Amino acid sequence: MAIPYDTTNAGTSVRNALRHSSIKVGNTWQHFEDVQVKHSGAWRDVKEVHVKSGGSWRLVHEGEHFLFNATLNSNSQGEWSLSSYISGLGYGGNKIKGLVTVSGSVTRRQVNLGNFSSDSLIYLRLETNNRIQARGGNGGNVGANGANGQRALYTRTNFVLDNGGIIAGGGGGGAGGNNSNYSYEVQQAYGCQKGSTCYRQQTITEFIPGGGGGGGAGYPNSSGGSGGSNSYNGAGGQFNSRGSGGDAASGGTSNAGGDGGNLGQNGQDQSGGGSPGNSGNAIDGWSYRTNVSGNNDGDIRGPKVN
Repeated sequence: MAIPYDTTNAGTSVRNALRHSSIKVGNTWQHFEDVQVKHSGAWRDVKEVHVKSGGSWRLVHEGEHFLFNATLNSNSQGEWSLSSYISGLGYGGNKIKGLVTVSGSVTRRQVNLGNFSSDSLIYLRLETNNRIQARGGNGGNVGANGANGQRALYTRTNFVLDNGGIIAGGGGGGAGGNNSNYSYEVQQAYGCQKGSTCYRQQTITEFIPGGGGGGGAGYPNSSGGSGGSNSYNGAGGQFNSRGSGGDAASGGTSNAGGDGGNLGQNGQDQSGGGSPGNSGNAIDGWSYRTNVSGNNDGDIRGPKVN
């Protein structure tokens, strides 16, 4: 099949990065995918080409992959699955090569490059001002833990990274603060004898509300945690900024909620309440990044694991 991609919009050769073979024609190197040999009077496609070098056979061309060119150019709060995309093109095998481009100043919530064969290879390009950015964790309610942020990119397929944008895990939700009670003594008057007023000690207890945790930054927006009353709720996390924890009322031992985490960062803790949420992973499958090209790793915010 013909190679359905050439260069990125920035001019970087995808064909070279994905190790397509080339041949010199008229002083110009041209890439190709199909190799044919004539056998018994008929031309037949060859899956592999080997040459003998130094007494050993060496693989120089592998032409069995399914080739594709996918462009993600619209905002989406769902996950984009390469496996589903490939299936939709009618291919049911496991050997692929192709280009995935995030373009058009968009944000994708999550991208899943799947688990294709060990000799498959993907070129992942993020254009300038484009993002793969996960949702932040919700802030914890009073006394409760903040939620973890979500991961942005998942892969168990080898890929080349060309990141001109941002890949970011969602920020962790801030810890919920704590409520408290404040007790104090007052003198309470009462009638004890005709024409006389007596007094007795009375303990008064007041409820002192604490703050809810702030939501972590990410896409789409996260929610703030509930405070001890509505006036002390945490703020939700936004596209590019964390939410602030709700305040605590004065007079007792209540604590405010922790702020949510910025992109790729954990939520903040507060004593006396819950625990903060962790940042989501920016890339789950970092060891499958076999090379970089163009803008290289670029701006990655959050853990890179596996």
